[in-house]
Order: sequence, then C-alpha cells, then structure tokens
Amino acid sequence: MAQEPNNELTMKKIPNWLIIILVLALIIVSKFIFFSKSTEKMATGKDKKKMPIPVNYIVVKADTLKNKVMSTAKIGALNQVELIPEVSGKITAIYFKEGETVSKGALLIKLNDADLQAQLLKNKTHINLANQKLERLKKLLSISGVSQEEYDMQENEVMTLKADEAYIKAQLAKTSLIAPFNGVIGLKNISEGSYVNTANAIAFLVQMKPVFVEFSIPEKYSQLLTKGLEIHFTPAQARSAKHFTAKVYAIEPMVDQTTKTIKARALYSGTETFYPGSYVQVELNFGSNSNAILVPNTCVIGTLKGQKVFVSKQNTAVEVPIEVGLRNEKMIEVISGLQLGDTVISNGILSVRKDSKLMLLKASN
Repeated sequence: MAQEPNNELTMKKIPNWLIIILVLALIIVSKFIFFSKSTEKMATGKDKKKMPIPVNYIVVKADTLKNKVMSTAKIGALNQVELIPEVSGKITAIYFKEGETVSKGALLIKLNDADLQAQLLKNKTHINLANQKLERLKKLLSISGVSQEEYDMQENEVMTLKADEAYIKAQLAKTSLIAPFNGVIGLKNISEGSYVNTANAIAFLVQMKPVFVEFSIPEKYSQLLTKGLEIHFTPAQARSAKHFTAKVYAIEPMVDQTTKTIKARALYSGTETFYPGSYVQVELNFGSNSNAILVPNTCVIGTLKGQKVFVSKQNTAVEVPIEVGLRNEKMIEVISGLQLGDTVISNGILSVRKDSKLMLLKASN
C-alpha cells in the first residue's frame, strides 16, 4: 500500500517541457533520415539521366534506289463464259467432250425441237398457198379484175406468214447451243436425256491463250503506269525463278476509293499455259535514282503529323521531321529533312528522347 504514492511522486518529478523536447528531437531525426534518402534518390536519378545512351548509327550518303513495285496479281481469260441454254427442253445430243478444245461456231448441245419443226413445216405450207393466191390476184389486178385493196390485203398476209416463219426459226436456233469463241470446254453438268432450263449451267468455256495479268498498284505510281509498259511476273507456286513478260494494254480510269490503288491489265501471249484464276507475283520497274537518300526502316518513327528520325549532333539527340518516298524490305527513301553526312540513329531508338546524350557505338551497314 505504501508503493502507490511513490509512483505518483515519481511521475510528477518528470517535467512536461522535457517530454516536448524529446518529441521534437524524434521528429527532427526522422525528417533528416527521410530527406537524406530522397536526396540520394534524386542524385541517383540525375546521374542516370546524365549517362549517355549507347546507340548504333548510320551516316547519310547518296545511294542507288531501284524504283521497283511488287504486287500480287491474278491470271484472267480474255474470254470465258458459263454455257446456259436460252430455252427449256430435253437434251437430245451432246457434241463435245470434257476438256477438249472447240472452235467458234461449233455445235455443243441440241435440245428437242420436234414441235418447232412441225410449226415451221405448217407455216411454210401456208406461205406457199398465200403466194399462189397473191400471184393470181396480181394477174387479175392488171386487168382490173380485183381491187387494189384486195391485192394489198393478200400481200400483207404473205408478209405476216413470213414473219411467223422468222420467229419460229429464231426459236429453233435457241435449241442449239453454239460455241461463241475458240476455247477449252470444262466439265459438263448434264447428260443426254436431261431436261434443262435457263437456270441450268451446262459447262464452262474458257479461252486459254492469250491471257491477261490483272494487278493493282498504289495511286502514287499512276503517272508512271502507261500502256505498253512491260511487266515481269512469276507464278506464286513456281519451284523455279523463271520470269515471264507481259505488256500493259488497259488501265482502269479511276482509283479504288477503298484501297487507294489503280488497276491495270497486261497481255501475255507466250507459249506457257496459265490457268485463269491462278495468282502470280508481279514486278514493275519504273527506273532508278542514283542520288537517293536511304535509311533503314528501323530509323523512321511514325508520328501524328508524319515521320521523324533522331539525328546525333554533338552527341545529343535531335528530332528531325522527314518526308518519305519509296521503300523496300529494308530501306526507305527520305525525300526531305536529311542532308548528306547527317548521323542518324539506327538502333536503340526506344530509349532515346529529345536532347538525350548519346554514346555512338558503331555504324550500321
């Protein structure tokens, strides 16, 4: 019981001002430790910023640029048609073999025309009788035995019967399917005895030679694309690197608004056989520029306003806006923005910023 008063007396002996001094001392020590670490971090960050970035570079020089354009193209037939009968009927004869060459005007299939032949025979009989009557009336008219009106009515009947004859013959012609041009006929879809209508396809007829090569190129080359221009093409699946030559004979007079390309066709009249519908690789040569400024594709950075590169000036990165032209798999042409002798950063661009310090390692080829 005597210890409690002693504890109270002990607590009362510690002054309040001493407690305040101790708390302030702890705050000052904490701030010193915190600011020391922050200063150390800031110093470290500044040191890192001051460290030069290692990069490779290329020295701009004049080079030869071959103005070539590559494109995927398609082989097409100058003439091809899906053979479809003009009238309905039963097939009585087939005069072609699948896959054979047929000549223009050759009879391919024949439909049943017995009813039309009967109508034609009947019509011819009526024409003969009408002509005989017309001859008698003509003699009577010369001696005023009949009126001119009666003679004219008979002559009109003869003309009507002849018009009927022409119509029947036109219907008869539709029962014969004739080859419209020379070509190779494909696989048939019918047999003798089949009943066909105007929706049934008989087969395809394709002119195999000559063929055209249809391709599209960007509209910026439209001024260079002219009739008579030679192009070179290679079958897409060819095992050899053999090239074939064709000449441009037709150019689409408008630009495709979706792809911004212009379409053209070149005629191939060689001996090699190409199947229409197959794909080929086309190469167009528009000449070359021996004083072109070329840089690797990796140097060019796309921006909202166009393209730019980083140039090293006194080992400091400088942003330079450029205008680009032609390009290939590795290089791109710079039309404006660079001068001969400029040092352009080619590798390590992702780490480079404006005014970054640079450490030039080696020149790129």
